[in-house]
Amino acid sequence: MAAVLPSSEARRGRLSLTGSHRLVIFASVLGCVAAAIWLGPLHAVTRPDSAVSIPWWAELAACYAASLCYVEVRIRGTRTTLSLTEIPVAVGLFAVDPHVLLGCYVAGVLLGHWTRRGIQPAKDYGNLMLDAMYMAVTVLVFTAIGPSASGPLAAQSIVALVAAMAVAGWVVGPIALNLGIFLLQGELRLREVIRAYLFQVVATTTNTCLGVTALVFMDGRPWLAFVLIPPVALVLAAQLTASESQRRADRMEFLYRTADILHSSSRVRDRAGELLAGMSRMFGVGRAELIVMPEERGAAIRFTATGGDDHATVSSSELTYAEQEALNALRNSRVISSNQDSPDTSMALLFAERGVKHGTAVALRGHERPQGMLLLAEPLNGNLHMTSQEESLLVTVAGQISVALEAGQLAGAIRTMSAEKDELQRRAFYDPLTQIANRSLFTEAVGKALTRLPSTRRPVATLFVDLDGFKEINDAHGHAVGDKVLNAIATRLRGQIRKFDMVARLGGDEFGVLLDGMRHRSDAQMVAQRVVEVLRRPIPLGEIAVSVGGSIGVAVVDDPKDVPAPDELLRRADMAMYLAKRQGKDRYVVFDTSAREPVIATNARATVEPPPA
Repeated sequence: MAAVLPSSEARRGRLSLTGSHRLVIFASVLGCVAAAIWLGPLHAVTRPDSAVSIPWWAELAACYAASLCYVEVRIRGTRTTLSLTEIPVAVGLFAVDPHVLLGCYVAGVLLGHWTRRGIQPAKDYGNLMLDAMYMAVTVLVFTAIGPSASGPLAAQSIVALVAAMAVAGWVVGPIALNLGIFLLQGELRLREVIRAYLFQVVATTTNTCLGVTALVFMDGRPWLAFVLIPPVALVLAAQLTASESQRRADRMEFLYRTADILHSSSRVRDRAGELLAGMSRMFGVGRAELIVMPEERGAAIRFTATGGDDHATVSSSELTYAEQEALNALRNSRVISSNQDSPDTSMALLFAERGVKHGTAVALRGHERPQGMLLLAEPLNGNLHMTSQEESLLVTVAGQISVALEAGQLAGAIRTMSAEKDELQRRAFYDPLTQIANRSLFTEAVGKALTRLPSTRRPVATLFVDLDGFKEINDAHGHAVGDKVLNAIATRLRGQIRKFDMVARLGGDEFGVLLDGMRHRSDAQMVAQRVVEVLRRPIPLGEIAVSVGGSIGVAVVDDPKDVPAPDELLRRADMAMYLAKRQGKDRYVVFDTSAREPVIATNARATVEPPPA
């Protein structure tokens, strides 16, 4: 038995517990059952009388070496491994004390996992509990039937060995493994389960036969044990060949299915959902996202599928700073894997923006311009980097999507859907007069920026802008002129910020500015000073020119441990704005987070000059 339970969270099921939490609970239950067996019926069990005996360190070394000889089997994107560890178990049932065998098997397999892929606590815990349960069942069945005192090659001994290996390897192991995967992911595919089960049965049967062969040599002529090396090598080679053949077949089926989806006539959202769900299963990830660049300056379309769900969520907005930086990085490298523990990389910011720890991005390259990118995040098997074969397959799929976009198979449908979605969003989240964001969208954007702050560790600021003298212009020249002034102010404000920042009309003559991901908190003061200066300039309106000013309140958050709610941050900026008005208007005031509210109302610092460079 050498099946490896996955440990990464795949999807959220109907219960409030996440997949990884359910898996840990299940592993703990297995551990409790195993402990009950070892402390109960197996408490006083000893090694059977046999001429075959090996020291504990030899059993440990054999378990470790056998765990390094393995093949991978994929169940719905989650890799499990089948190794040769049942061979030393078959020998150890006769050659060492059962409790020593338990320790050698668990330690040897665990060391093998650490050698192959490093320490992964949650995954190692699940494997440890499963291995303890497997050994408990094996020894329990073996002891219940009872080996013959005549030796390991007696008929009764062989029956006890085969029964123990069959019950543990054919029944208990596969059931526990697949139940663990189901609790983790919330779904199993019968075809993949059957294929993995057949692999397990063949592996257990072969390893048991090789274990019996080893006992033959050890009981009669121990020096002939080396002749086991060729058949073991052949069995391993055959398993590797079969596994690789299956992987090639899976890849071909996946590519065919992808091409069929891209050429289908179904709705683009359904096509995107099927495509991303297939990628999630093929590459073993919990989240897949397709970002399509607009043909001209405008909003990008994002399709996202989680947990292998065939239905994708769709959103559209301009590219964020992290997305722009990631696309720039992908110009030099077609595929990049990263994690949010690398704060200096553009990819780390990209995945931190989505609240995930690990992921891989691949570019969608067109002949004339970038088409967008694919993101795969939250690997289910704990592997943080793709193999060369997986990267090659991912690049091939990205090429298929790029061709479909350039050929118009997806582009037309995406344009239509984008136009419809943009119109609905514009009505709900944009000011009809100035065509900039309204208060609802602005508050939502502030909330998202604050949510990302603990990951990006870059300051976030809001500016509350209240126009000085606008009411007089409206009363003197009429609402038509007032509307033109508001449009001119909106245009000027947008000219003072970066592409991925936001300007919003909060109501009447009040505007808001969101500065996300600043390098320094002083950047907010520099922007505020520019806004003060640009508002002073006269606004030409045909034969007349009018002038307004602005009182600006600035609120900055740069402490990841003390992030306020969006409404609280806006309230701070509003308080600072009112203080700016009382201090003479046409200036900005920075909210003093170190003071209490009553102190702010009278002693907050006003700054008119830009901060020193």
